[in-house]
Amino acid sequence: MILALAAGLLLSAPPHNMHVANTRMVVEGAVVVARVRMFRDDLQKALKRPATDDAAWRGAVAAYVGQNFTVVADGAKLAGEVLDGGADIDGDQPIWWVIVQWKATRPVTVLGLKVHLMFDTFGDQQNIVQVSKQPGDERHGLYFQAGDRSEQVLKF
Repeated sequence: MILALAAGLLLSAPPHNMHVANTRMVVEGAVVVARVRMFRDDLQKALKRPATDDAAWRGAVAAYVGQNFTVVADGAKLAGEVLDGGADIDGDQPIWWVIVQWKATRPVTVLGLKVHLMFDTFGDQQNIVQVSKQPGDERHGLYFQAGDRSEQVLKF
């Protein structure tokens, strides 16, 4: 029993003192692609289920991201498609990442974002989005925090 408990402690990551999701997004023409990285334990709490690498978990993550990460291009809400995702380690912290793609009907000139990942789970949640408009590598940083559900808009 003590050996099993000690093994579990060695395999678990040290606690992190912040709740944050980090997104890198590229807008090129009519396509928007983002890589979203979240602490795995935080995502498990938000989804109320343990992380696995099966179709059910991936489906739950895709549905959750679709509900809590809104992209509007030139006034039209876009439907996102999760292209890939998986487990990784960032420093000593287990994370889960997803690649999401949204397609507009024409090149994006105005981009509206609502990134409310884990706002209902953590009162101190912060979501950081770094946007790169291509071509030209025009960069913007956006910050979303729990309690503020407003849309942030970029004009290119």
